[in-house]
Amino acid sequence: MNKTIQPFEFSTLSKWLHWGSMFLLVGLMAAGTIMVGLKDGDPQKMMVYRIHGIVGLLIVLSTLARIFIRLRNPQPTPEGMTEKWNIWLHSIIQWSIYIVLLGIGISGMGTFVVNNTTPFTADPAVLDRTVLTIQAHFLMTRLFLALVFLHVAGVIRHQFLRSNVLRRMGLNLPLSKV
Repeated sequence: MNKTIQPFEFSTLSKWLHWGSMFLLVGLMAAGTIMVGLKDGDPQKMMVYRIHGIVGLLIVLSTLARIFIRLRNPQPTPEGMTEKWNIWLHSIIQWSIYIVLLGIGISGMGTFVVNNTTPFTADPAVLDRTVLTIQAHFLMTRLFLALVFLHVAGVIRHQFLRSNVLRRMGLNLPLSKV
């Protein structure tokens, strides 16, 4: 019996969680940028704050699901990745993204808690913006952007120099060396 070995591809659920999280995170970044530019008391600011908090909670839940899936089904090293430093860097960046996303969510929810409110009832006009959780939230979002930059740079490098890594995530584009 002649079996063809299929290259590794993530599960449909993993792909949905990955791309769904990406779209939600782009929306959160846009909402975060918009809400800091609105004046306190503006009804739009209250709405954006609440949506931002609720979607942030969804990101935390999806990140926990992604971690659970990753621990239950460890992924093999991407095709063509043979250098130990590259394998190490790949793993560090992936896990750092998960940890920082959880940190961003925890600091965001912590901001609601220390202000005695929830994402459903938050009023930005009365939030104490001097609390440590807001400062941590801000710093971790910047760290997250740096990690995403490294992640995307690694994907592009791997896509063009090694193999069709985007196929693993459901984007079988004709943009690879192989």
